[in-house]
Amino acid sequence: MKTIKQKKIDRSPQKVQKDLWSYPAFSEWVWKSYDNSKIVNIDEFIKNHSEAEFYIGTDSQTKKGKCTMTTALIAYHWGRGGSVIIHTHNVSIFPSLRQKLIAETMRSLETAWYADSIIPDKGTIVIHVDVNSNIKWMSGKYRDELVGMIMAQNFKCLCKPDAWGASKVSDRKCKK
Repeated sequence: MKTIKQKKIDRSPQKVQKDLWSYPAFSEWVWKSYDNSKIVNIDEFIKNHSEAEFYIGTDSQTKKGKCTMTTALIAYHWGRGGSVIIHTHNVSIFPSLRQKLIAETMRSLETAWYADSIIPDKGTIVIHVDVNSNIKWMSGKYRDELVGMIMAQNFKCLCKPDAWGASKVSDRKCKK
């Protein structure tokens, strides 16, 4: 009988803390088209869609000892459709669901702060949080905390089932 050697993952507090929160500065994020075919300049994207409503969502998937986080910036023109750019980053596995959800929310907030500095004052930015509205689901326990983080920054917020930017757009990209 053949034994399978499992790769040991270093989950010491020092290793986890360093990897979880040491992602690149926002200015270093690489934004790509939704099909990953080209790199997109976020400033140009926002300026080209300055009349659009912006939706931002982040989701993550854990596989093989890594967590892939994908943030989507969606520019939607009512009646004409939308455009999407994404940023994907790999980190270590989060020790708890709460930490993972806070990290997703913070990445969405960083994108919102940046977009807000470029779009005109009357522009709309809505952050979609991948958290369930029903507290029977585990993520539902953190809904008020995450929504509060976003509302305190004067952004609109939507949770599941209305948070399609996180639960559909970003989710689809971080699973690949």
